[in-house]
Formats: sequence, structure tokens, C-alpha cells
Amino acid sequence: MSVDRRIVRARGWDQEVLGFMPVRGKLDLITSEPTIITRRCGHIACVNSSLIKLLDLERLHGLDGSDIDLGILKERALEEMDRIAKLSPAEVREAIEAGTRSFLKYGVTSVHSDDYHGIDYELLMEALSSANKMRVYEKLCISRKEDLELIKHGRQFETDFFRLRAAKMYLDGSLGARTAAMIEPYHDSPTETGVLYMTADDLRPIVRRADREGIQVCVHVIGDRSLEEALLAFEGSNSETLKHRLIHVQIASEDQIRRIAGQRLTASIQPVFVDSDSTIAPERFGPIRIKDAYPFGKMRDMGVVVAFSTDSPVESTSVVKNLVSADRFFSRKDSIEMYSKAGHTLANSVRSFALNPGDPADFFVTGSDLLKTREDTFADMTFVSGRLVHTLE
Repeated sequence: MSVDRRIVRARGWDQEVLGFMPVRGKLDLITSEPTIITRRCGHIACVNSSLIKLLDLERLHGLDGSDIDLGILKERALEEMDRIAKLSPAEVREAIEAGTRSFLKYGVTSVHSDDYHGIDYELLMEALSSANKMRVYEKLCISRKEDLELIKHGRQFETDFFRLRAAKMYLDGSLGARTAAMIEPYHDSPTETGVLYMTADDLRPIVRRADREGIQVCVHVIGDRSLEEALLAFEGSNSETLKHRLIHVQIASEDQIRRIAGQRLTASIQPVFVDSDSTIAPERFGPIRIKDAYPFGKMRDMGVVVAFSTDSPVESTSVVKNLVSADRFFSRKDSIEMYSKAGHTLANSVRSFALNPGDPADFFVTGSDLLKTREDTFADMTFVSGRLVHTLE
């Protein structure tokens, strides 16, 4: 099914801030254009009647808790909608350009991304291989071991600015949408335990094949149930060499953290979630489990190799917001290292950039002291491969 009609797309709402869900009826009062607005977490969206009719979305009712009567799509229903209503080449180019500008203004010269959602594979490879202002380490989003062939095939498109060496899988959803997979029910919704995309039995064959092919595996795990499935699937894997990665890890028991370290798994964490989730986490986890939430300091203390990320567009592209949130766990110097050098390490990058005359270095210039500042810091100048790619307007 192809869709030629214009679709209005937006992202960033939060029912906790709005005080209500922007459901189908409310959207219908605003516009008759086919419209989808996605929550800031990216795991739940609301659509209007025009889009439901255009894409025949009634058939998705009930999938992962989706409610078409209310115009609410969750998880795999939202993925299916994206598969049908693919982004156009112009939309992809515009999104990449806007994202690049946003990152460069904060001095970010490299991103780890997973863009294979609602975009044709060939278009994605063409778009990413055209990048020339910042470095993109793509984690191709897959769901089957056979999809690993797409990563091997995509390596022919690699450039100095684009690398395709990792696979990304979602094992669960988000805390805000109550789709993060939990061992025990949500404290504020005792009938819900979230959505589990894959079990250990589903993930294990992908990990084994990735080990043979030399492909890093990165898994989205927010809840402790999804983390448990990931730990079972990674047992005996080649994680020490390939640096298989857990992304988020927003709740984990001490035993689970010990196993993460023992299996030599790495972790990409977002300290800023502690602040942005402050209004919902106590309600979602409850007074007992909240003690195991956001175990970032404990993970590093127990030997887990950790790197920071902003998780944009869920959060801001600003580096400082994450650093300020991380001050409760780490020294600012250690946080900067986890935001820069550790991210380089987790990408399995063998590149080295020095700041000697004539070297093609990636760096930014700012008058702010990153070891102290708590305010958004914009780059006066940003350089990639020794080339000026951004100046402060």
C-alpha cells in the first residue's frame, strides 16, 4: 500500500504536562487533514479519523494496547503505521538537515542513530551516505536474524562520515506509555506489565549470528523484564569483543547489574531521564521498586562500561542538560569522558583524532566552562574533520 496524500506529523506531547491525552476526538476538532502526533517517547501516538480512514487502521485495534476508537496507537501498531505511511525522500532530507543543525549548534560532532523506521532501506542508505557535516554511527533497526544481511550489504555505502556496524532491537517500550516490560505490574496500573517485543528465545539466534558475522547488537531495554530476557539471550556471547550494548536500563536489580558486568555488556544511559521522569517514575515504580530505578552510579561502580547519550528527539540535543542531571551520579569530568571517549569506544570505532596542527580533528569552541556550567552551552564554532561546519549566529 502506498500513500500519496500529505500527512501531518508532529512529535513531543506529554500527557503529564498537558493534563490530558490528545485523543482522536480532540484532533478531529483541530484538523481534517490526516494527522499523527507522537508522544515525546516515540512509543505511543494519537491519530485523527482522517488518518484512520486513509490507512485503514481499524485492523490494528487491540495490538499492544492500541485503541482505535480513541485514536491511540502503541508500539507495533505504531511501527505498522510508519511502515505503511513511509517518509518521502524530501522529508528524510529535511529531517537529517534539521537534526544536523541542532546537534552542531551544541558542539556534537557524532551521533549513534537508528533510523530504519518508516524509511525505505535504499533511501536510508542514500541519505546517510550523503552526510558530510557530522559523523553517523547507524544501528540498523531489525527484528529477525535474516535482517543482519542488510547490515553487511549496507557497508558498501560507508563513508568517512557514515558507519553501519551494529543492529538495534527493541525489547520493550517506554515508561511514559507504560509499555516498558516489567516483572511486576505497574504500581499505578496493576493490570499492566508493559509490552515485551522479544523473549530470550527470540533474541538469542540473532545474537549468535551477529557474533559469527562480527556485528554489534544493541537492545533497547527500559523495564527489568526486558533486561532479564536480554541477559539470558546474551549469555555466552562475544560481548567482550563486539561490545554488545544495553540501551537505557532504567531499572535493574543488583543481581542483574552484576550479570551485566560479568557478561562484559556495555550500557548507553541517559541521566537526564531522572529529571524528565521525576513526575511519573514514583507512580510507575512505587516506593519499593524506585530504589532499583536509574542505577547508573551503581552500574559503573560494579564494572559496567557506560556511555552517555541524549536520546534525542526524546530529549534535547543539549549536552549540558544531561551533564547536569548526571552530577548526582558522577563527577563532571567523568561525565564528559562518558559523553565523548566512552561513546567512541562503544561504537567500536578505531579512529583517533588529535589536536595537532594539520590533523582532521572533530571539536567545538565555547567560552563556557563545561566542568562547571549548568546553563545550555552553544558552540561558537564546530569543526568536523578540521573543517568549520557551524558558527554561532
